Order: sequence, then C-alpha cells, then structure tokens
Amino acid sequence: MSREEDMPLGLGFGLAMNEQAMNSFSSMTDPEKRQVIEAARSVQSKAEMESLIQDIAKMS
Repeated sequence: MSREEDMPLGLGFGLAMNEQAMNSFSSMTDPEKRQVIEAARSVQSKAEMESLIQDIAKMS
C-alpha cells in the first residue's frame, strides 16, 4: 500500500468503532475511499473525525 492509500489512524479507529460506517466505507469504490481518506487527513480535531465517521455511516 502506498503512502497515498494509508488510512489515518483516527479514521481506522472510528470505522472500527462504528459498524454502520465500516459497512458504508467497505462498499465504496476505490476512488470514493481515497476521497474519504484525504478528507480524514485534513481533520484537525476529535470532534471533526467523529463528524466524518457519522457522515460515512449515513451514506448507507
């Protein structure tokens, strides 16, 4: 896996803690996953990451 595809730790942990978000992320296309990973890299706080995880969960 290249650096561009490495999942930020907070995103991985958040997905692991939210089954619905994990299912939504798993069903995404590779370009969609890369977009989410890039969004996660710009997160500046725990609250922002939690919001991103909630948004992912709502996608299913």
